Amino acid sequence: MEHFSSLADYCKGINIAPPKWADFDVRSFADNMKTVKQQMPPFKHEFYAIALKLSGQGYAKTGNHSTQAMEATLFFNSPYQILQWDIAPDWNGIYIIFSEDFYRKPHHKYRLTERFPFLLSDHTIPLAVTKNDLVLLERIFTDIWQEHVNDHKTNREVIQSYVDVLLLKVARLYETQAKDLVIVKKERNNDIRLVGRFKTLIEESFLPNMRYENESPHQVQFYAERMHLHPNHLNAVIKRITDTPASELIQKHVLTMAKSRLKNTRLPVKEIAFDLYYNYPNHFTNFFKKQTGSTPNEYRNA
Repeated sequence: MEHFSSLADYCKGINIAPPKWADFDVRSFADNMKTVKQQMPPFKHEFYAIALKLSGQGYAKTGNHSTQAMEATLFFNSPYQILQWDIAPDWNGIYIIFSEDFYRKPHHKYRLTERFPFLLSDHTIPLAVTKNDLVLLERIFTDIWQEHVNDHKTNREVIQSYVDVLLLKVARLYETQAKDLVIVKKERNNDIRLVGRFKTLIEESFLPNMRYENESPHQVQFYAERMHLHPNHLNAVIKRITDTPASELIQKHVLTMAKSRLKNTRLPVKEIAFDLYYNYPNHFTNFFKKQTGSTPNEYRNA
């Protein structure tokens, strides 16, 4: 299954023009229809997306649900969800796609899914949009589009604020319609909250000046003990909600931190390895090369 780790790769993969920014994009379906692949087999990417579809034939499948209706529909997807589509070249509407970092910087302390846990749900239902909601949503999407086209020094901040408002509106619609469809159950919400706790704990465990005796924050068991869960149960919940093993989420966070320190500091690789809880620098080098195809020094020099 194809996996797109950057917005540029995603745009190239579906055959549309490259994005203006590396961490955020806003697109018109009508513009995309000129070149986009009308059939995409199952794939994944690492971004959040919210789309307002006004019309169009065919289907786009996100998670367990398909968007097929001709009337106005709001749908969304999250990182690592399985996506696919088979559409006619007549889709009309607009969508935004953005990274976790775009949303959180510079204002938000908590992960996006901690504020909006419905984004982690397997049941990402398409939402029907009333005429009143449509007017409001179209206005928000249009304002985002116009800000993105401009090159004003504050346009990123303005767009981040608009995205926050849009997510709050989507959450309100989701809570109403999902409740009517009896989809979101107590057990699912508990699992979603558990995933949020797990991701927060990963971040906290790698804060500067944190050291552990005879324990490794690279291991799932490390987090399971702090959450008073069996490691197998924790991994099963993480896999069920995110379609990703718990260990892979840990590795991804470690890799993100490693890349940041290699790019933004002149710390020796040995010191970076120690800060990321590698007792032996060669273990860190082997991990980094396995994940990226380059050694830490090669990555830094490039």
